[in-house]
Amino acid sequence: MEGNNLQACTGNTDDMHSVLLTVVWKHDEQYLLQVSKYTTVLSIKLLLEEITLVDKECQKLLGLVKGRLPDNHETLESLGIISNTRIRLIGTRKADQLRSTKSKWDEPDCHLPAISDTDSTDTGTPVVVSNYRKRLDKVISRVELQVINPPRPGRKLLVLDLDYTLLDCNPGSGDMVNMARPGLDQFLTAAYRHYDLIVWSQTSWMVLESKMTILGMLTHPNYRIVSALNSSMMISVRSQRGGKVVSHHVKALEIIWSWFSQYNYKNTVHVDDLDRNFVLNWQSGLRIRPYKRNSLRAYRDRELEKLAQYLLLIAELDTFEHLDHSQWKGLVG
Repeated sequence: MEGNNLQACTGNTDDMHSVLLTVVWKHDEQYLLQVSKYTTVLSIKLLLEEITLVDKECQKLLGLVKGRLPDNHETLESLGIISNTRIRLIGTRKADQLRSTKSKWDEPDCHLPAISDTDSTDTGTPVVVSNYRKRLDKVISRVELQVINPPRPGRKLLVLDLDYTLLDCNPGSGDMVNMARPGLDQFLTAAYRHYDLIVWSQTSWMVLESKMTILGMLTHPNYRIVSALNSSMMISVRSQRGGKVVSHHVKALEIIWSWFSQYNYKNTVHVDDLDRNFVLNWQSGLRIRPYKRNSLRAYRDRELEKLAQYLLLIAELDTFEHLDHSQWKGLVG
């Protein structure tokens, strides 16, 4: 990636309220970040962590304020930052810090095999083989979902994964100008007519909030997000598929249903690029092809366009309980 001029523009930020930054890292790596002028320093660090893999706690941003390092809560507007400001990132990846001290004899602890994020060869419905009920009840008893916008009466629920479902912010994907999946705003606008929207991402709350803010998902005039859940609200289970037992985390929809009584298995669709995430609510799960911008077919990705057609097709049904979402692509053009 050295020597590349990478961009991380969202395309959703109004020019009057956006700032274009040039971030220089190491000797010859440069990143163009087009973000809202209301973006905080912490949000910039979180985005750079995604791009460079330098932990936000290890980052120093020089050039935002003369003579001092800015506080994380300060916004670009409050700092008086204008477009075409050039700043320097100081920081080293943890992997690079540890590389020289790691012993060749170091071996990972023994554990159940993990499921690959890119594994799409598994067939059939996985069967949960661990007792997860106590863990789920514990999460439900302590969870306090943040209600960003109130649910609307009579609407069904669409639960959306973030990474590789709605965007790809992987630093290895090269050009960051197309972080959002093609047709993202059009998809959310179309779905919002019939569905309330909740985002559930397997990441920290700060990273989740930063990505949604940078993409404009929290302030878009044509749709509203009801709530957002992060990795702390997932539970671990063991499941068996194809004779193989694996340990992984899942997104249990009962957590959402316990908080919002109007939603249930009859009116909820959970869209994710990893079907293991809806192993406890298989009936509600809909697997979408992961969006990876370094794929040869990324430029002609129409997954969200087709998914919108399917969601609108089933929106008028009284219940989803008899649908087989695994066949969704066969019902749209």
